[in-house]
Amino acid sequence: MAASLLLACSASGASAQVALAEAASLTEPPVAAPGHPREPRGGPARPHTHGDGDGDGLPADPSGSERDWLGGRPWLEWDHAAGDVGGLRTALDDAGISLHVVYTLDWSTVFSGGVGRRAATDTLLDITVEADLEKLIGVSGASVFFNYYSTDGRGQGRAGDFQGWSNIETAENDDQIGELWFQQRLLDDRLRIKIGKVDANTEFAYVESASEFLNSSAGFSPTIAFLPTYPDPATGVLGFVEPCSWLYVGAGLFDGAAGDGVRTGPSGPATFFGDDRSSDWFVIGEAGVKWRSLPTSERGGPRWQRGRAAIGCWAQTGTLERFDGSSGSGTRGMYLLAEQQVWAAEPASNGEFGEGAPSGSDRGVWMFMQFGRADERISEAGTHVGLGLTLNGTLPGRGSDVAGVYLSWVDLSNEPNAGFDSDETAVEVFYKVQVAPWFSIKPDVQFIRNPGGDSSIDTTVVGAIRFEITF
Repeated sequence: MAASLLLACSASGASAQVALAEAASLTEPPVAAPGHPREPRGGPARPHTHGDGDGDGLPADPSGSERDWLGGRPWLEWDHAAGDVGGLRTALDDAGISLHVVYTLDWSTVFSGGVGRRAATDTLLDITVEADLEKLIGVSGASVFFNYYSTDGRGQGRAGDFQGWSNIETAENDDQIGELWFQQRLLDDRLRIKIGKVDANTEFAYVESASEFLNSSAGFSPTIAFLPTYPDPATGVLGFVEPCSWLYVGAGLFDGAAGDGVRTGPSGPATFFGDDRSSDWFVIGEAGVKWRSLPTSERGGPRWQRGRAAIGCWAQTGTLERFDGSSGSGTRGMYLLAEQQVWAAEPASNGEFGEGAPSGSDRGVWMFMQFGRADERISEAGTHVGLGLTLNGTLPGRGSDVAGVYLSWVDLSNEPNAGFDSDETAVEVFYKVQVAPWFSIKPDVQFIRNPGGDSSIDTTVVGAIRFEITF
């Protein structure tokens, strides 16, 4: 099968004019924070993760005299608030160890509607360590990843919405190991295998150009019931194959204890192997294509730039209770997603993107869409449609700022005992100001119609400001 895929890709590569969009990996979930590795899938890199402080989002001078420490570049030009810590960070990087500490704070209030009006705060302390085992002990293509996070919320749940207006808010305050996994790359990086405690949304159902939005539905479709993601990643094993530069296929098998009401976030791997609490599984697969550019005119006119499209399916095993009181054997669903750079502020001189293209080629206008479908006899969300647009670094002198607008509609279950009498629609608008490479401020406003599927609640307007500091 693998050989057939390789031959097919080799044969089609010359005629398809579709190539890998070699964007830098984005860093979310639970929030677009440095340190969470993702495979590049055709979306934009985060302009601010490497910057020289002049607003163009381009890498700084790497010379020793410009080290991020006392006596080097000014503090507001450092990549991390703590800088190079006297050379410690550089020494760790040279040894193959990457350390990131990110603190995120949301201050918010409900201006109208909702179920409460008082102001609230949510915080997330996110610590990640990734070890390149090739540098450390000579194991080619191998790495180990560790993630610990601590959440704290005050005055939560005032919006009363179903989708979750904040992607860092949790039902209870958590202090736990979020991820701990081993990864091996093989066959010249065409095959990748990961095993351990994994956040499934770092591998499946995500849209790179949607990563800056606060609304949780921008992270993944709410129709994907029981997805093992923040704040409840789960033990699992997954694999991805990229037989050629424009195609990828992957699948994962995860602990499905969430279907039995067991939180996998604070738990170990016991329920993955089956115990008296649960023996259920969550299975997911995704296949996608990606490209550097698409012709929009037969006469050689303007071209759309990088993008991708993907289809996925998932299933939860075990006996699940339906809204009508009966029981069913598992549930399943599917999703579609696509993202496209429709205008580039600074295209490469050769009209292509990838190796050799300037970092500024990510700057421009991106559009994306999401679609999800599930069995509404079991799933609260039967259908989901999401549409969004982001502007990356398009204002003069503000090359690392990002702005966006997002529309998310959820068809909530019409089953008699589901508890919904309407569908929920959310609209989000934000502008992210990159004050320094290590510090950003993001004002955000969301309008939520029929929050929680309750038509008796007035349209909720939530205003928030997100502060993010990378130490």
